[in-house]
Formats: sequence, structure tokens, C-alpha cells
Amino acid sequence: MSAQFLRECTVVIGAAGRGIAVKDLRIQFDITKTSGRSPNPAIVKIFNLAPDNEKKIKGEFDEVIVNAGYHGATRVIFRGNIKKLSLYPENNDHIADLECGDGDKDLRESVVNVTLAAGTSTTNLLDQVIGTFSTTKKGYVVIKERKRIRGKVISAMGRDVLDDIAADADANWSIQDGNLVMVPVNSTLPTEAILINADTGMLGSPVIDDKGIAVECLLNPQIQVHGKVKLDNNAIRIKARKTAAAKPGAKKPPKVKRIERLDPDGIYAVYKVQHKGDTHGDEWRSKIFCKALAKTIPAGKAAA
Repeated sequence: MSAQFLRECTVVIGAAGRGIAVKDLRIQFDITKTSGRSPNPAIVKIFNLAPDNEKKIKGEFDEVIVNAGYHGATRVIFRGNIKKLSLYPENNDHIADLECGDGDKDLRESVVNVTLAAGTSTTNLLDQVIGTFSTTKKGYVVIKERKRIRGKVISAMGRDVLDDIAADADANWSIQDGNLVMVPVNSTLPTEAILINADTGMLGSPVIDDKGIAVECLLNPQIQVHGKVKLDNNAIRIKARKTAAAKPGAKKPPKVKRIERLDPDGIYAVYKVQHKGDTHGDEWRSKIFCKALAKTIPAGKAAA
């Protein structure tokens, strides 16, 4: 049996990865991650959680980690804090519905009050912002290092200071699984491109539109925002021809020789990914939204 059919998911609810670990119950998740500054949202539903554990979630635990994938190859696909907990019956089950946000608490509560002396670097300022966070850590960050000519007093929300740093670096910033990430708009994380094709679990054909390319596959926990995927450009061209030919009034399939949004090497930067799963159902997939590297994503804005 293919390893892709040996699905696994564990939800840890607690603090710093310690608390309640749920694995054998039915779990559903719907996670969206983008390159924008808004906290990545997740809905996690746990079926028939023990009453004592429900009380702990309501009382003392507010952090969530979702690990998912396949036997021997699971990894974190979401880390964040609980924004809202709903408990309700559904048919013969009792549902714990967790509405979560990645870095939501830190972005709402972070306030920077600091006096910067002359000579203070951009890295120093960034570290001051991160120092106001309770759980978010410094991840992969690329900035333009500058030293202040004059001193300055800053009193602002942490997210607004990050906006200024990112704008100066022509970069997008976001929080991904509890890590602050800042990547230039026409760049990616220093990771290998992940091959997406029929042999690796692709579902259907890639679809091209004015925003880039969308492709679905069996759930792949390795897909990261700002990461890279490798697609078959020929398959995208064929799909584009069929779509164009199916439009009303089309007389014959057009020749699709060149599409602006295609990368010559088939390497695309991921700007959004959606993971949906149900440990006791059919849903277990990732939807990837990506662009050729020459097509930049506007700095500081969430990708639609």
C-alpha cells in the first residue's frame, strides 16, 4: 500500500507543544496559509473529546499544533492560538470546534515602545519587535540592513513597525507556524522545489488564471508559503487550450505557444496553500496557488 494512503494527524493543544495530544479520534481541519500579514486561519474540529480535556481547553490551554501527513512522514502544518472554542452536538457526536490564528495573539497585543540611538541597525529594531511577542520566534528573514543616522523614539504596534521594515526591503512578511518570515517579493525560501505531478499525488490538472497557477494534490505537508513547486508546463498549456476551446463562440482550439505566467523551468513560488483533511473521511488534499518568480506579489499585502 502506498504511504500516501497511511494518513496520520495529531493535534496538540497546550503550551509550547505540551498538553493534550489527540490522535485516534476523528479530526477535521481546514487551514489557509498566505504570504500576507494577516494571521493564517485554521478551523480544527475534534470529535468526541473527553469532557476533562474540553475543560482544559476552555480554561488553561490556548495553543494548537496540527501535525499531518502520512505514516513516518508527518510534519507541522499549523501552529497558532485558539481564538474561539465552540462545543456542540452533531448527529451522534460531540464536536469541539477550534477557530485558530497563527500569531493572532502576538499581532493583536504587540506594542513597541523604544528609543533608538544613533547607529541602531534594522536588525536591532526587528529584534525589538520580536521581543514583544509571547510565542512567535524569528524565522527566515531577509532585510536591508541600515544604521540610523539619528536617534528616534518609536511607539507603535509591532505589525506597523514590521510593515515599515518590509517596505524598505521590498518584501512580504507573515507568521508561518509560529515563525516570523520576511521574504523579498521576487524570491523564495532556500529550499528545493517540490515536484507535483500525477506520480506524486496531483489531482486533476493545473489551472491558470490572471493571478497565477492553481493546482491540487493529495495532502502534502512539505508545501510551504514562499517555497517552490515544480510543475509540468506542457500539461498547463494543454489545459489552457482545452479551457479556451470550451468557451462559447470558440471555433477551434487556439495555439498556446507562450503564456506569460509560465516559468521557463517550470519552477513556481507558492504564495498561498490550503490544507483540508478528515481522518475518517475522503478529504485529504492541498490546494496550491503559485506564480512564476518573475511575477512578484505586492509587498505587505495578503495574496487573494
